[in-house]
Amino acid sequence: MDLNLNPDARQRIDALASHTPSPVQLLTAADLLAAGMDRAAIRRLVDAKELSRHERGIYAPNLSGTPDPMVVRICAHSAAAAGASHVYSHTSAALLWGLSVWRARPVVHVAHASRAGEAGAHGDVVRHNQTIPDRDIRIRNGMRVTSLERTVIDCARILPFELAVIIADSGLAHGAEPEELRRLVVEGKGTRGIRRVREVLAGADGRAESPAETRLRLLLAEWNLPEPELQLWIATEGGRERVDFAWTARRLVIEVHGFAKYFDHGLPDAKVAAQQAREARLVAAGWRVLNIYWPELDDPEALRAKVRSFLTRPQALGSVA
Repeated sequence: MDLNLNPDARQRIDALASHTPSPVQLLTAADLLAAGMDRAAIRRLVDAKELSRHERGIYAPNLSGTPDPMVVRICAHSAAAAGASHVYSHTSAALLWGLSVWRARPVVHVAHASRAGEAGAHGDVVRHNQTIPDRDIRIRNGMRVTSLERTVIDCARILPFELAVIIADSGLAHGAEPEELRRLVVEGKGTRGIRRVREVLAGADGRAESPAETRLRLLLAEWNLPEPELQLWIATEGGRERVDFAWTARRLVIEVHGFAKYFDHGLPDAKVAAQQAREARLVAAGWRVLNIYWPELDDPEALRAKVRSFLTRPQALGSVA
């Protein structure tokens, strides 16, 4: 983005941003004014969508390759609330931990022992009137957030099952401690949503490497299909290959491809070639492979028929519900 600033002004702004603990570049109105802009110029940049105003006097440049917009929003909220004692929680904490968050409401979750309401600059702040114990608080990029385990538990309380399991899988993969999760469940006995928390944790598996893998695993369980091995390493002539789902006795493999690969008008040629070469190595080693793509996960009935057909072919699984 070109802020139409002279080199000295640009250098001053970059220096200011580099000293902030925020993982994104944020600019205050004072920064921009000190760099030689006036308020009319700031308004023009906002109107042109080159700057986003997130809080009173807090702006973020709309650069390509910037973090998730909600991460930017959370960091801007933190910058505007400097000195406040609140803690970021629920999906906001999940985003700050770098967990997989899919289809969650685009709101900022803050926990604060106060009755005061707060809506934020865009009416997108949810205040949870609760006190978070110190042992459940961590510091991430200079911001107070709920611990990884507390974040998983809190998300499980408020999100639909599938979305909550995606976050739980991601939390386990990021190092959430099962013993700590169990402590929080025991302490939460009798509280609202704790039954859903138990269901989510029972369905979670830290071996999932993407939301797509979580979604398919949950569907396989819902369809009462034979349980696969997850993240199995298979020896081929080209080396060892790790596959998403495998039924070793029948030498069957399912590979599921996440949504990130399909947002840019399909797979690039190089990735297609690599995928085909990998599949050829598995086939040469005596395995059959079924590829499932992100859009298919949104049509469970059609997908069930596809998977059932694959598993019930000759030399596949003998009996499928």
